[in-house]
Amino acid sequence: MAAASGERAPAFTAQELERLVDGVLPQYTLLYGPPDQQVSAHQKKDIWHAIAKDVRTLGVHQRRGTHCRKRWEDICRWSKKTAEAQLGMASQRGRGARRPMTPLMFRILAVAYPELDGRLRASEQTQGGDYNIILRTLRAVEGSGWGRRAVGFPRPGRVP
Repeated sequence: MAAASGERAPAFTAQELERLVDGVLPQYTLLYGPPDQQVSAHQKKDIWHAIAKDVRTLGVHQRRGTHCRKRWEDICRWSKKTAEAQLGMASQRGRGARRPMTPLMFRILAVAYPELDGRLRASEQTQGGDYNIILRTLRAVEGSGWGRRAVGFPRPGRVP
């Protein structure tokens, strides 16, 4: 069902995102690879049309190739921003700084940003155990504006 002019299309569901990623990853080199391995603009449009057709089989919404391409670029950007925030490479301000990494994001990073994916996986292996989870939670709470008192820590220089 197509949205009327001026209406926004509904958000992609988790199943649609999975189908989108499953469709793009095998074609990634043709769409975004080195110039000598990419195809023409017309062929890219046909690839996006085929991916959209596959996403439409779920019957949630009639997605077009341009919608799928835009959503793919958005989730790639969000995945990269989230991974950089996890590694401390990016500013901790902004919307993507506290978003947890999902398995879908790891799949995207493995293909689109392999060097970033490798660094992220290496940092997760060196930081392990419950201590790391607690430390990340404390950092998230502390950076969210709630401050140290929200988790029971006294302010520096004060006795509780």
